[in-house]
Amino acid sequence: MDPKTLKRQLYLYYAALACTAAATGVHDSTFNNFLSDTFHLTADARGMLEFPRELPGFLAVMMTGLLCMLPLTRVGLVGTTLTALGLAGMALFGGTFAPMVLMMFTISAGQHLLQPIGQSIVLGLGDEHNRGARLGQAAGVATMFTALGTGMVWWLMNKSAPQYRVTFSCAAVVFGTGGLFYLLMHIPHLHAPRQRMVIKRKFGLYYLLESLAGARKQIFLTFGPWVLIRVYGLPAPSIAGLLMVSSLIGIVFKPLAGMVMDRIGERTVMILDGLVLAVVCLGYGYAQKVIPDPGWARGVACGCYIADEMLFALGNARAVYLSRRTDSPQELNSSLAMGVSINHIASMTIPIVAGTVWMVWGYERLFLGAAVFAVVLAMVATRVPGKQQAAKAR
Repeated sequence: MDPKTLKRQLYLYYAALACTAAATGVHDSTFNNFLSDTFHLTADARGMLEFPRELPGFLAVMMTGLLCMLPLTRVGLVGTTLTALGLAGMALFGGTFAPMVLMMFTISAGQHLLQPIGQSIVLGLGDEHNRGARLGQAAGVATMFTALGTGMVWWLMNKSAPQYRVTFSCAAVVFGTGGLFYLLMHIPHLHAPRQRMVIKRKFGLYYLLESLAGARKQIFLTFGPWVLIRVYGLPAPSIAGLLMVSSLIGIVFKPLAGMVMDRIGERTVMILDGLVLAVVCLGYGYAQKVIPDPGWARGVACGCYIADEMLFALGNARAVYLSRRTDSPQELNSSLAMGVSINHIASMTIPIVAGTVWMVWGYERLFLGAAVFAVVLAMVATRVPGKQQAAKAR
């Protein structure tokens, strides 16, 4: 692909990513408050709700397998369309529990379909020397527009009477617009048919890393906002404000993290990610216990929430590691989809156990467990080949 065409395809992808990121920012900053305000769920009920929400992640490898004859860009169109339909349905029917679960499942199916597709497109438009930087640039674009989406919620949403239907409808329109950019894309070397399913022994370490990351991720994704809402009493605009702040920081942090990844290697990044995350989890879980002033405790919890949002960007290190082990863009996409499915085995089951831990022993023990997962993740990451070893292997 000539440089001019490559640049055009990259810009089209960034435009699609901008739309999906802005709409996701609107959805993510309101959904937990929507559940709390509409259905008044307890912590264990909220944990159980993660099973249907994360089930599409487990099924990601099957969904991408069914669509293996489509070009990656058309799979992106399918993902954005599904998510837009789910958000529109949430706006229309989400006030009743059963339809809400169905629409939540549909939104999740579209979003999880996009996860391996996006990474595959970015890595396919880069080379072995700038993979981290390319993923960092994409993360920077996503973060910038996530900030825009969350900023709109923070600025416009009425704290005392939030208009959830309006926000979900707007998110549906923006997600649908992202699908139009996928429709315009054409990347010939990513158009070859893909394998339906890839399970290989040489990817065993990657599968283990994804499983541990799924366990750590889901505790924070599910119960991080729940702590801020139920323990500290933050309304939807305040959650949106935190996401907006983390997004504004991430506009600079995530591209830099990608460049650092290329310089020091994904192994070092994964180890640092696990160790820093352990500290963040302990701070998030025990701020109220250790700090006597409620305002300061809330501030520390909010700071840890923002820090965790930043650390999610370092998860790209696993994709870079996998890309060095695969033989073709098609194998990479199928392997990333398998990684998403393995990641979500933990994502579906951990919240059910975690909700019970919260109800019986308190949320502090829950985040202590998340810190343990983070340390184990760092220990396992020491088995990833270092930068010099990877260079010799190539």
